[in-house]
Amino acid sequence: MGPFYCPADQSINIDTAFYTTMERQLGAGGDFARYYVMAHEYGHHIQKLTGLADQIRSAQAQNPRMSNDLQVRMELQADCYAGVWAGRNRNLIEPGDMEEGMTAASAIGDDSLQRSAGQRVSPESFTHGSSAQRRSWLKRGLQTGDEDQCDTFADLQG
Repeated sequence: MGPFYCPADQSINIDTAFYTTMERQLGAGGDFARYYVMAHEYGHHIQKLTGLADQIRSAQAQNPRMSNDLQVRMELQADCYAGVWAGRNRNLIEPGDMEEGMTAASAIGDDSLQRSAGQRVSPESFTHGSSAQRRSWLKRGLQTGDEDQCDTFADLQG
């Protein structure tokens, strides 16, 4: 199943076999690739603590046609938060780590996963965003180190 955040009990669940899959099947190995995945899940915890996760779930229930788009935006924001964590801890990050993170973000983009499964790339079915989107939001967080730059919902606010 892979890693996931459970908002009901606010737990992060990591199936360590996912890291093996990332490395062997997706070409996204290394310590930082693992840290990125974990930091992404912590990003979901931040969304829960700030109330955003509940707001989005409510919006998804009110407008099911927007459900996937809203889910992708949540995932991309969690990617950005992962980048913020890394950006604020640059002194702990080794050379090459950023590239490992970008490789992982690319490898676990919905388009890459669909292609590697022999499926047609279907953006309307995305739940986490494309490889390019995931790299872009991770990079934004890395470069700015500022969670205020992670508003993936800004264009929806009227």
